[in-house]
Amino acid sequence: MNFSRQERRIILFLIAVSLLGLGINFLTKRCSQIRVIGYINQDLLKINLNKATREALIDIPGIGSKLAQRIIDYRKDNIVFKDISELKNIKGIGESKYQAIKDYFVIK
Repeated sequence: MNFSRQERRIILFLIAVSLLGLGINFLTKRCSQIRVIGYINQDLLKINLNKATREALIDIPGIGSKLAQRIIDYRKDNIVFKDISELKNIKGIGESKYQAIKDYFVIK
């Protein structure tokens, strides 16, 4: 096959564009999987408010042993937490404390 110089350039250009498209496609799929893993890991780092032990609650910045016990007592009295905002019903958890600790919890 004898291609002219211009035909060879066009063929090389088409090959380069095809490889670039494949690379972009690959990276797009790869990055979307990484984002999904990031969302999963964020939830894994949160504590299930309905199953948290006293020790797990104490490990959260701003929660001491007395407040941890109040959270557990509230949970026992009300069977389960239905919403994280119920933390505000516990003595010692005002709006500012709630804002500081709410992101550590998940309801499952």
